[in-house]
Amino acid sequence: MNTQRVEQYQRIRQVCKEYLSDLLNKDKYPEADPVVAGKLLGIYRSGKIVFSTESEVSTLMDFSIAEKIFNGKSQIDREIESGLVVDEYKHAILEAFRSGYTSLFEVLGNVPADHTVQLYDLLKDEDKEIIDINLSRSIDKSKLLFFRILSFKEFAMSSGATFAFSSKHKDVLLRRYRSEIRSRFVIDKSVTRFLVFHRLNRDYGEDIILV
Repeated sequence: MNTQRVEQYQRIRQVCKEYLSDLLNKDKYPEADPVVAGKLLGIYRSGKIVFSTESEVSTLMDFSIAEKIFNGKSQIDREIESGLVVDEYKHAILEAFRSGYTSLFEVLGNVPADHTVQLYDLLKDEDKEIIDINLSRSIDKSKLLFFRILSFKEFAMSSGATFAFSSKHKDVLLRRYRSEIRSRFVIDKSVTRFLVFHRLNRDYGEDIILV
């Protein structure tokens, strides 16, 4: 196990939790209205955002921060363009989000001792590996995962919000995605992809029991 790499991962994960929520601070960014994201995700009803599950909180946050839903820009874009001086960890996080993307990944294996999960990107046709301490102890090859992958100098990780599916649904997920990405295009391809898999998660999603 690469202890230094794992410590770096843990530090970045912690900074993410503290830093990213500030990007949705309406005093700092008045245009960052969660209602915009809530309406797109279909969780804004009767004048308020209604979460069906606890995981929808992280879904809303990830979508609001990383997707270009505020006049063609994301909150990541706005933070970078603000020119504010940030420390090396925050700078790395901003750059990882800017170059990050969502995809559907097939689980190939996991190495709990290294805290890693080996994946195959079904939409880009390439292998990936991420560090995730909890997921590496809990996931198995019967799962498909949809999440935003963030790449740093020494490792890659998910942004946090994850939709899990049984591998038996692989064909229908890919078929539905390819059909809807053409027929339900919203704002841009990345936004549409997120919304499609958010809907698919409601139809086919499964819980991950973390250990």
